[in-house]
Amino acid sequence: MKKVSEILFMKNILYFFFVYMILEGVLRKWFFPIFSNEIYFIKDILLIVIYVLALKQNLIFNTKYSKIFVFIILLISLYGFFGYEFNKNGIVSYFLGLRSYWLYLPLTLIIINVFDKNDLIKFFKLNLYFVLPYFVLIILQAKLPESSILNSGYQGNLFNPERPSGYFTYTTQNTYYFLFLFLCLCSFILSKKELTKKDIILLSILNILLFAIMILLKSRAVYVYVFTTIIYTSFFLIFSKIELKIKLKKIFLILLVSIISFNVLSKTVLEEETKYSTVRINTDTYYEMLIVTENENRQINLNLKIPFLDKKIFVINDTIMGYCSKYSSLCRIMNELYIAPAYKEASIIGKGIGAGTRLNVLYNKLKYFELGETENLRMVMELGSVVGPILIFSKVLIVIIMNFYALYRFREIKNLIFIPIVIFLSVQILIGPITYTTSFISFIFWFSLGLFFLAFNDKKQTNV
Repeated sequence: MKKVSEILFMKNILYFFFVYMILEGVLRKWFFPIFSNEIYFIKDILLIVIYVLALKQNLIFNTKYSKIFVFIILLISLYGFFGYEFNKNGIVSYFLGLRSYWLYLPLTLIIINVFDKNDLIKFFKLNLYFVLPYFVLIILQAKLPESSILNSGYQGNLFNPERPSGYFTYTTQNTYYFLFLFLCLCSFILSKKELTKKDIILLSILNILLFAIMILLKSRAVYVYVFTTIIYTSFFLIFSKIELKIKLKKIFLILLVSIISFNVLSKTVLEEETKYSTVRINTDTYYEMLIVTENENRQINLNLKIPFLDKKIFVINDTIMGYCSKYSSLCRIMNELYIAPAYKEASIIGKGIGAGTRLNVLYNKLKYFELGETENLRMVMELGSVVGPILIFSKVLIVIIMNFYALYRFREIKNLIFIPIVIFLSVQILIGPITYTTSFISFIFWFSLGLFFLAFNDKKQTNV
C-alpha cells in the first residue's frame, strides 16, 4: 500500500495541474501574450515531472489491466510510424503526432491509483465553487464588444471571437469546460445521500447560473448535450435503487429546476441570446458535408409498424439531401461518424499517426484539415484503411458497452455519480476532437476517463 503522504502529494499535484490547464489560456491571452507559444509547452514539462514521480511511486504500470492498455497503445503507436518517411522530418512529425494522441493518457492510469470515490465527490464539490466567478466572466464577455480585452485578449490575439471563450484561447475549449462543470453539478447532486433545504436552494442557484452560462455561450451543441444529460440522468434516477423521497428530490433538482431555469431565462433576461442559438439550429452548410455529397440521392426509409393495426408511421421518408436540408444539425453529427470517404481514399498504412493534427499541420506547413476536418475521418487517413476503421469501430463498441454496463450496474446510489461522466465520455469518444490538439479538450477527456474508471476501483484507501 502506498504511503499516505505520497498519495496526498500526488493528489495535490493533480489538483494543481487541473487548475493550471484552466488558467493556461489566461496566461496566454491576457498576461503574457507575447510568450503564448512558449506557455503552450509548459504543460509538457509539468507532465514529465508528474509522470516521473508516478513511475517512481509505481502508479502507472502496477496492474495487469494497465499493462494491457499500455501495450495496445504501444502497438497502435508503432504501427503509426509506418506512414512516415524515415528521416529527420518524418521522425519529428511522428513524435508530434504521438504527443497529440497520447500526451494525457498516463493521467488516466494515475488517477485510478490516487483517487477514490470520496475524492471524486470532493473534486466535484470543489469545481462547483468555480461556477460563480466563471458566470461573472461569461456575463462580462457576452456584454462587452468583441474587440474588448476580455473577449479578444491583449492586443487582440483572439481575433475578436463572436462567442464567449471564458478562460480559454478559443470557444470550443470553453464549451467543454462548461460541459464538465454541468457534469460536476449533476454528479454532485447524485452523490448526496440526503438533501437539506439549504442544499436544494444552493444547488438550484448553481443550476440557474449554469443555464445562464449555457445560453450566453450561444452554442447549439451545448443545448443538445445538456438536455441529453438531464433526460439520461433522470431516466437512471427513476429506475435507481434508492429511497423514493431522496429520488424525487434529485429528480426535482436535475429535471424540474433545469426546465424552469431554462424557460424563465430564455423568455426574460436572456431572450435575445436564446434566439441567437435557436436561429442557428439546422443552418449548417449541409450540401458541403461528405455524407450528403456522396449520397445525396440515396433514399432513407425509416418507419414504425403499429402492432394490431397493420399500419406504418413513416419517421423518415426522404433522400439524404432532402433530409439534411431540413435537419442539418442532426446530419452534422452523422457526418462526424461517416468515414466511408476516408476508407476509400486512405492507403493501407495511412499517412502516419497524428499526421493531420494541428502541430504537424504547422510544422509541415500543410493546409488546415488536409486529412479531414472530422476526428474519425482524419484518424482513418492517418492510420490507414485497416487499422483506422478498426479503431473507429472499437470506439463505437466501447460506448455501447459502457452505456449497457451503466444501465445494469450504476443504479445504486454509490454509482449514480458516474452516469453524467458516461454521457460526457460517450460524446467525446464518438465525435470529440480529442486527438487534434493537446488543448483542454483532450486533457479533460483523459482526466474524466480516469474518474470513470474509479467506478471499478473498490479497494479501500486512506482518506487523505
